[in-house]
Amino acid sequence: MTPTASTTRNNPQSAQPPLGRGGSLALLIVICIAVFLTALDQTVVVTAILPIANTFSLPTPGSLAQISWIVSGYLLGYVIVMPLMGRVSDLWGRQRTLLGCLGLFAFGSLLCAESPALSTLWSINFFHTAVGNSVGLTWLIIARFLQAVGGGAVVPVAIAAIGDLYGERHRALALGVIGGVTEAGGALGPLYGAVILQHWPILVNHQSANGTADLLTLNQTWQWIFILNVPIVLVIAVGLLLVGRRSSQAARTTRAIREQIDWIGAAILGGALLCVSLGLGQQAGTIGTLKDAQASQNNPVLLLAAVVLLGIFIAVEAYRADPIIPLNLFRRGAFSASALFSFLLGMALIIALVDIPLYILTVIDPSAYLDAGLALLRMTVMIPLGAFAGGWLVGRLGCRPIGALGAALTAIGFLVMHSWSVQINWTVLTIGTIITGLGFGLIVAPISTTALNTTNIQRFGTASAVVTALRMVGMILGLAVLSSWGVGEYNRLNAHIAIPTAIASDPVKVLQYLANQQTVIAVRIVTDFYLFGAGIAALAILPAIFLWRHQPGAKQADDQVSVFSMGL
Repeated sequence: MTPTASTTRNNPQSAQPPLGRGGSLALLIVICIAVFLTALDQTVVVTAILPIANTFSLPTPGSLAQISWIVSGYLLGYVIVMPLMGRVSDLWGRQRTLLGCLGLFAFGSLLCAESPALSTLWSINFFHTAVGNSVGLTWLIIARFLQAVGGGAVVPVAIAAIGDLYGERHRALALGVIGGVTEAGGALGPLYGAVILQHWPILVNHQSANGTADLLTLNQTWQWIFILNVPIVLVIAVGLLLVGRRSSQAARTTRAIREQIDWIGAAILGGALLCVSLGLGQQAGTIGTLKDAQASQNNPVLLLAAVVLLGIFIAVEAYRADPIIPLNLFRRGAFSASALFSFLLGMALIIALVDIPLYILTVIDPSAYLDAGLALLRMTVMIPLGAFAGGWLVGRLGCRPIGALGAALTAIGFLVMHSWSVQINWTVLTIGTIITGLGFGLIVAPISTTALNTTNIQRFGTASAVVTALRMVGMILGLAVLSSWGVGEYNRLNAHIAIPTAIASDPVKVLQYLANQQTVIAVRIVTDFYLFGAGIAALAILPAIFLWRHQPGAKQADDQVSVFSMGL
């Protein structure tokens, strides 16, 4: 029997958490480290795009649309596995699920690092033309997908574990911590990659100063981004085993029921998401073995297939006894509001994560990795601070006002960022990114708190997976729009640049004029995306007013229940 609020009130000895306060804190720290690492890898390759392209001899910027699949492939794997592994953790136990998925994450990281070597051993032609003319890039995308399958379970399982550990009164603050760590990891990814790219070659050269050949060339340094994941995962696993062993001994009152996992539903959902991602991509028309096909802006056949698969998924899930996504969750207005809120947040978030570094690299220098990372850091710092503050405020003011406030601040921040120009103003840049980061942070706790407080404890993993996966779906669709509309609009405007008659006879001045105009066009497109982000954030205020609201007459559970090792 699982301890509940009622048993806690009737039994004073159960008022203390099974792990004790120190054990709960230790477990929270270990979970935060795991969440941070997997969230970091969502965007860690953003600043490594050009070195990766050089490694695989891909031309830039023409190949950027294909290389973006390194990011979207990871997000796609995240989305596909989240609802599935959320339910697996409900049935098989949080600790067991986390350990297995962290191991798969480490294995995928090794494959990412070895993708250039794997391309010489085994040529993979599936999706070859869809991602460019490099077998190595195909291997890297596959490895990133596998890495995400392992990392995708960590966030929803972590949220569910926090729901297990903390009662209703303290849950919002704990979820604010987890949310802050998650957002900080995703936003710090580009900076982390930039630091490795710019400083790791110095370390390698220093180690080989005795005259021996360098271990890695500059273009291969990006591989260390993935190699370093392995020892970090080992440390997390040891900590998880130590803390989990204590929680296992303390929580023997619960046992997972061995139920059949909805693998069919997961496969159909994954197919629908894959079709919509490919259908919106720049290279949607060059899939499979159709090597002579012409690239198209969108692929209506794939988009139609996505709609059909989504309909099949809903029909299948409606008649399953134990579906991967219980559709009855969406019958609760507050849960549906949190799901929509999370989806819109994802679309806005990817705009900020991609366009802030892109703006710096366009205006300052294409190799200004650290400047781009530091510009993004201004927003990054505020996201965890906003999440912590949001968790504290939700416990006092409720989810609705804090969620609406966060969406409003995000919209205001995007409007400030829309005013950026080709002449960079660091003060205006700082103001815009700080406001946007604070808004994103405040949103985190209201979403997670609403999802868990409208779901029973047996479905915590599933509920947290659904809202997190929908945020990733928003990011995937936002990234598809960035790579599709943005690249198309850039090419269209670039083709209509008119050379002034006064400089037409001077090739040097013509080249300089074209470069300046291309910078103006790029900044215009980036700032237009900020305006789009402001509209999305403003629209998110609507679902925010329907989030979970605590009933004044209801009793709050002040217990801390641990079913972290349920089923062990």
